[in-house]
Formats: sequence, C-alpha cells, structure tokens
Amino acid sequence: MGENVQMTFDSGASRISMLIRLVGIVFLIIGAALTYFTYVGAGDSSLVPQIVPVFYLGSVLLMIAGAVAIIAKYK
Repeated sequence: MGENVQMTFDSGASRISMLIRLVGIVFLIIGAALTYFTYVGAGDSSLVPQIVPVFYLGSVLLMIAGAVAIIAKYK
C-alpha cells in the first residue's frame, strides 16, 4: 500500500537537492566570512565608513539566500 520512498544518491532529484543544499552552505559561509571581515576591517578603519553598511547588507542577503537554499526542497 503506502510505501516509504527514500531518495537515494542515484536519483536525479536527490542529486539536485544535494547540490542546492551545498550551494546554500557555500552562500552561508561566504556571507559569514564577509560579515566577519567587514567587522574586522571596520574596526581597523581600513574600510571607508560609508561602505560598511553595504557590505553588511550583502552578507545578510547571502546568508538569507543560503538558509533558504538549505531549507528548500526540490520536487
């Protein structure tokens, strides 16, 4: 009757889902690194103060996109 269907590494949808989640993890890491280096650069005053919010906005957008990609399900 109702069988539990588990996606294996062989199915195409499983590979796409894994790739999307991998891209999400990469986006999260890049966003976190950008936030950290912006914070460190702003503390050392090596960045122009007017551009710091732009870097923070970019890093937050990257982290949000990464979180959505990790949560998303491909069907």
